[in-house]
Amino acid sequence: MSEDNQTTANPPAEEENSAEETQQRIAELENNWKRCAAELENYRKQVERERLDFAQYANAKALIALLPVLDNFQRANAHLPEDLKDNEWVKGIAGVEAQLEETLTSLGLKKIPVKAGDSVNPNQHEVIAMGEGESGKIIDILEDGYELNRKILRAAKVRVGK
Repeated sequence: MSEDNQTTANPPAEEENSAEETQQRIAELENNWKRCAAELENYRKQVERERLDFAQYANAKALIALLPVLDNFQRANAHLPEDLKDNEWVKGIAGVEAQLEETLTSLGLKKIPVKAGDSVNPNQHEVIAMGEGESGKIIDILEDGYELNRKILRAAKVRVGK
C-alpha cells in the first residue's frame, strides 16, 4: 500500500507542473499573437504611408523634367528686346509660359522664396558662385528652386558673398 500512496501522491505535483507549464505556454502564445498583431498593424500603417507618399510625389519626375522648359521661357522673356514687347506673337508665347506656370502650380509645384540679401540655407540653396558682398548672404539668384509638398525638387542656384 505504501507504493500506492506514493503513486497517488505524485500525480497532483505533476498536475501542478503540467498546469503551470500550460499557463506559461498559453502566456507565451498570447504574447506571440500580440506581437504578430502589432507587427501587422505597423505593416499596414507603413503601406498606407508609402501609398500616400507615392500619390503625393507621383508627379515629381514629370515636374522635374518640365523645369528646364519653364526656365527657358523665363530666360527668353528676360532677354526680350524692347521693340518686340508689344508683338502679338510674343504675347502669345508669354501666355503659354503663364499657362505652364499655372498648370505646374495646380500640380503642387511651388517656387522656393529667395531674394538677394537672404542668408544661404543649404537645404534650399545651391551655391554656384561667390562674389563681392556680405559673407553668407545671397547676391544673385541664378536659377529658381522648386518644391513639391514641402520636398525640394530642385534647390535654388545662387551666388553668395565671400
